[in-house]
Amino acid sequence: MSKILLVLFLFASYNLQSNEEIIKGIEFCKEGKTDSALYYLNIVADEVTINTSIEDIFNKNYYLAKCYDEMNANKSAEYYYLKAIRLMDSSEINETEIYNELSHFYEGINNYKGAFEYQKLYFDESFKVLNEENNIANEKLDKLDSLQARVEAVDSNKLKYDTDIRLLTVLTIVFGSGFIVILFLFFRQKKL
Repeated sequence: MSKILLVLFLFASYNLQSNEEIIKGIEFCKEGKTDSALYYLNIVADEVTINTSIEDIFNKNYYLAKCYDEMNANKSAEYYYLKAIRLMDSSEINETEIYNELSHFYEGINNYKGAFEYQKLYFDESFKVLNEENNIANEKLDKLDSLQARVEAVDSNKLKYDTDIRLLTVLTIVFGSGFIVILFLFFRQKKL
């Protein structure tokens, strides 16, 4: 019984560290310390657990590919690039820069057909994003134009109201003065 508990404890502590190992590996890869990065990234299994997500596994494979690419271990780099792309395509991960990096990798090993294919994918995805951003910007411009038209309508109505208020004030003064004059004349005649 105690052996089973010990195994469960060791397994649980291993899973708790999975995410930390990936983060350490990524940091070492970014710093150019490929040996340390490979050590930490290879500790983690390629499975989604309580402590690792599909994004973690994607990042693990992506950074393994980058490390192997930096070391010129071409077969391993290609394997992990393609594995990361399969993960990305089967999930909601959107890290299209990987297409560009795989294209440069293929260009570096003189696989121009592969380089062209992934560069085209990269540009297609980039243009999709730009097109979506352009559509959002156009919607916001349309809303801004609509808002500006409403503001101009309110301003023109305000100008009309200001003119109407001035006219009403003048008419009130004229008729009020006329009424006072009539009252004055009326009371004056009554006195006489």
